[in-house]
Amino acid sequence: MEQRNAGKVALCFPGQLSKVPDELGGEMSSGGEKRFPHPFFEKTWEKVGFDLFSFFFQQEEEDRCLNLKLQVASYLLSMVSFDQYCRKGGRGDFIAEHSMGIYAALAAAEVMTFEEGLEMVKGIGLILERVEEQSPGGLIVIIGLASENIKGICSSVEGDLYVANVNGSRQFVLSGDKKAIERGMELALQQGAISAQRLTFNTPLHSPLMESAMSDVRKFVTGFTIHPPRIPVVSHWGGRHLSDPDEIRDFLAEELCKPVDWEGGVQYLLSAGVTCFIEMGPHDTLTRLIRWINRDVKALSYGVRDII
Repeated sequence: MEQRNAGKVALCFPGQLSKVPDELGGEMSSGGEKRFPHPFFEKTWEKVGFDLFSFFFQQEEEDRCLNLKLQVASYLLSMVSFDQYCRKGGRGDFIAEHSMGIYAALAAAEVMTFEEGLEMVKGIGLILERVEEQSPGGLIVIIGLASENIKGICSSVEGDLYVANVNGSRQFVLSGDKKAIERGMELALQQGAISAQRLTFNTPLHSPLMESAMSDVRKFVTGFTIHPPRIPVVSHWGGRHLSDPDEIRDFLAEELCKPVDWEGGVQYLLSAGVTCFIEMGPHDTLTRLIRWINRDVKALSYGVRDII
């Protein structure tokens, strides 16, 4: 895959899926038999300890392990996309990540192997499940309000409500306890938001409410060998580079409690000479966000239809 663009290329790794891509089911079966369209599928099934194949078909909304499986599926599909992109001659000058996309981003930069990244995703997913049981909360995405309105909503509700993601000038994710996010949705719609919807997560990610998980995550990631990235990794903290192994371990623990500044990261990459953004995953979530941030830049996705 020859890149004709004279500028630099950023490969972007999205966060957790909200659901399994519908198109996977038909592509993973033939005559009733299971068919793994890429070796990573079978490795994932063997490694994670649950039948991910059945999950792709059944999409069990009441499954208590739904978020863990969605995290694993997100990692898998991003890594399959990246592997196939590279096999076809694709290149990247930077790797960018959004929220839980950090694990695939690090594996793509050869900070760890695919299998190690998979183990990390599962381990941290189990930690997040414990947080969900002890302090349930959630996330809501709000489109159409300015930053001042969003901050006002967070300060006016009872309980804990924080800005978790700055995805653009008019798209934000809020994180908090259950009552606070419900009230936040009401206020956002009253103030003229285009939409205010709850996300799949039942944990208050990217907020101070996650501080109880930091020590567990920090202890868990010390068990992994971390290598310096082969390709520069630009974090969702407004473009900060992740290069030192100890710094990467700290980031994995601290990022659960701090907001995602995707807009700042994109602006940094633009200033660094990036003229093409390619999203690695099954959807075009980041692609659309990038186009909202800068309508002139080239942004595209390399997803499920390209890997099967």
